[in-house]
Amino acid sequence: MKIFRREIKAPVFAWGTVAILVLVLSLFSISAPTAAAQAAGTQENDAQRYSQLLQSIYQFIIQNYVDEVDPAKLYEGAMKGMFDALGDPHSVFLDEAMMSDMMRETDGTYAGIGLYISKESGIPKEGEEKYVEVISPIEDTPAWKAGILPGDLIISVDGDTTADMTADQASSRIRGETGTTVKIRFRRGGSYEFDVEFTRATIEIPPIKTGLIEKDGSKIGYIRIIEWIPQTADKVKAALEQLKSDGMTHLIVDVRSNPGGLLDSVVDVCDLFLDSGTIVSTKGRNETENYEYKAKPTLTIPKNIPMMVLVNQGSASASEIFAGAMKDTHRALLIGEKTYGKGSVQQVFPLDKTGFKLTMARYYTPSGVNIDKTGIEPDIVSPDLVLTDKQLESLEKLYDEGFIQSFASQHPQATVAERKAYARELTGKGYDLPEIYIEKLLRDEIDRTKPALVYDLEYDTQLNEALSVILSEDFDTRLQNSKTIEQTMLSH
Repeated sequence: MKIFRREIKAPVFAWGTVAILVLVLSLFSISAPTAAAQAAGTQENDAQRYSQLLQSIYQFIIQNYVDEVDPAKLYEGAMKGMFDALGDPHSVFLDEAMMSDMMRETDGTYAGIGLYISKESGIPKEGEEKYVEVISPIEDTPAWKAGILPGDLIISVDGDTTADMTADQASSRIRGETGTTVKIRFRRGGSYEFDVEFTRATIEIPPIKTGLIEKDGSKIGYIRIIEWIPQTADKVKAALEQLKSDGMTHLIVDVRSNPGGLLDSVVDVCDLFLDSGTIVSTKGRNETENYEYKAKPTLTIPKNIPMMVLVNQGSASASEIFAGAMKDTHRALLIGEKTYGKGSVQQVFPLDKTGFKLTMARYYTPSGVNIDKTGIEPDIVSPDLVLTDKQLESLEKLYDEGFIQSFASQHPQATVAERKAYARELTGKGYDLPEIYIEKLLRDEIDRTKPALVYDLEYDTQLNEALSVILSEDFDTRLQNSKTIEQTMLSH
């Protein structure tokens, strides 16, 4: 999964033994104080005492356990335990495979099935299990072609439950060599579960997609940001220059289902639209993590070009920095659904072939709000369709009985009218689903092997509403009267 993190050049250390590692880590004042330890002395003394205990226990196990012990296993177990104790799903130990995946992520290419995933932190209630959740599938990948949706739960990977896995561990299990297979069980809604066997593929993710929509005599530029990687800002700038030369009069930027990426990338993109003020600030326990990112005075497109940003529940981290900066500075109106709510900053530290990822700071929008676990409310709420459990049962039955697949195979060139007629026929047979939803299922199944659309004016209700709003006569008034994130949070 793409995790929001600051790109850093951390030194690579080659530790000889776990004892040396523990001694070095003590310099960072890593501690786990109990009430008794607090009474015995300061936090610094506690840190030193516990590091010595760890070292002693490590040596005792190595010398006295009934069987010979692999020091690497003890090292990895101790590291995993320390990070688990933080209760932060974004701070994790990275084994060799996970570290390799992490280092490859920033170039937009890896081998897998094409899913962004996450896992809620905290201890589950009694009788409840927490599973890995799909934030979004990546277009034109095996997961996208299989119809996996945001919000689907990954129950198991090759038969092993994800209740005992972190998101990074699940990601490492899902990825693999191109051409190999992985079997995943999903849960959609309250009870509908299904298995999909995927063949892993090389996933090459373009950072953006762009197009020009002509409507009512206006030319609306459309930019969908898919990945916040080092190349994103240059790609967005080039797209804006091209759209300007094509006569763009309005602009829509789409960060729906974009779960985040690099801090530098989103700051540079924000700077294309702003010429002054704060873009985002970061605050941590260490002063070196406290920084305010300011906009430079140059602009790529004029301020008088109306702008909207599309967001949804899959818009997270770096996407929320972008949305928050545009909203708080009144540069754009936000439309869609409340965002995911990830307001923390991680850094990746290599340790030979392994490493760790640690939350070092929280970020704050221009109005000084941290949106962690709360998200950002859009200026205009435009919810996507959410199926009830009963409708999910109808959907399962519809696919189990093969109606969607058979229609697509028998009518590969079906017209809009033919799709509408067949959707009406299926609802008449008792399938409890909106006709327009079945129409889209038919269209998507027919186009499953084709490249994904840049935009979908046929069924994307949120995009169509954004077009109506941005072309309305009162757009400027609505923009100036929009609330900052701080005011929005207070009203909720």
